[in-house]
Amino acid sequence: MHSIIQGIILGFIIVLPGMSGGTVFLIFGIYENMLKDLVKLNIKPYLPLFGGTIVGIFGGGMVFALFFESFRDQTAAFLMGCLIASIRTVLKCCPTINMKRLLFLLGGLLIGFYMGGEPIGLMMESEKVSWILLLIGGALSSAAMIIPGIPGSSVLIVLGIYDSILFYIKELEILNLIIFGIGSILGIILFVNLLSKVYEKHKSNISYFFAGLILGSSRALLPYYYTPSIIILFSIGFGLVWLWSGKKDYTTDKLREDGT
Repeated sequence: MHSIIQGIILGFIIVLPGMSGGTVFLIFGIYENMLKDLVKLNIKPYLPLFGGTIVGIFGGGMVFALFFESFRDQTAAFLMGCLIASIRTVLKCCPTINMKRLLFLLGGLLIGFYMGGEPIGLMMESEKVSWILLLIGGALSSAAMIIPGIPGSSVLIVLGIYDSILFYIKELEILNLIIFGIGSILGIILFVNLLSKVYEKHKSNISYFFAGLILGSSRALLPYYYTPSIIILFSIGFGLVWLWSGKKDYTTDKLREDGT
């Protein structure tokens, strides 16, 4: 039951752009063991956690889909605050900047701005996403989610399918969700070990590139109108992830003190 509850919490959290699943695993104290087990495909001990995560994703996705449908600008402002604040976590490992890192940041900014597209609203039924893109989105978001500080849901915004996934959850479009789920499983099986090794080897450059992606793609969450409530909700989202980033730092320091 404990693992199921943890999974539900994880599912709710990773629906938010800017919230890293890897950070949650660190806080739960299972990150290192889980990563080793996933590389060995030893997933049986984590089935209750994954089951709870699915419940949490559906619950969180339903809530945000309903809010997006009824309060588009307010929800977009809140999510945009979450997304931009996550840059603090992404760059925490390498705060100093040099010319090479600046180039990676600018490259990510341009790509994110281009891929982010126009400001999103809740997807309409006539707008279809290809199964290939759903597979790729599932694979990349799940693989990125494992790395602490890298938000998996932000990958979906960069790919322009975050609102589409919310729509599929809201409308219970099972076939599309299954395809996305298959991509997520493939991402964990095929890419987690590789991505983890590449990230450790080129951490600073990848971090600045991903920070640029986040900043550039945030235009997809721009409100159509600006009111005091929009600014307040943006600030709440920003503050939530900013505080969460501080919690991550504390947890990481604690793990180091314990020698793990």
